[in-house]
Amino acid sequence: MSVSLEARIARIEAQAAIADLVHGYARAVRREAYEDIADLFAAEGTFELRSGHPDRPEFAVRQRFETPQALVAFLAEGRGRPHPVPLIHNLMAEVDGDSARGNAMMVATITGTDKTVTGEYHDSFVREAGEWRFAARIYTVFGG
Repeated sequence: MSVSLEARIARIEAQAAIADLVHGYARAVRREAYEDIADLFAAEGTFELRSGHPDRPEFAVRQRFETPQALVAFLAEGRGRPHPVPLIHNLMAEVDGDSARGNAMMVATITGTDKTVTGEYHDSFVREAGEWRFAARIYTVFGG
């Protein structure tokens, strides 16, 4: 079965918009522009930080934020302290209508330190009023 040109273009545009969303989050973290992050999430969007391996059932939940505002408030408390400088790699997104799933690797140096964090995002996205938003983000730090 052949997919129409319009469907292929719509998928490519959705994937590009999702990539912009993921990179926009990384840019906001790098710049400590935490107030910009809430607009990247759906109203009920969640964020969870885990330790372990992203593809195995054994992991520890380190933190969970039930609303974008809770995540922003937490991040803003640390403004001016060492924070990640995220580099996003291997971003993939699978679009299904107005929802999508994706994952990306993230390696980040921590400002003012010699530490590096490596992990993987597993994301769920939703398109609301034509704009892609995070429905849920899970970042798993490899090993802990």
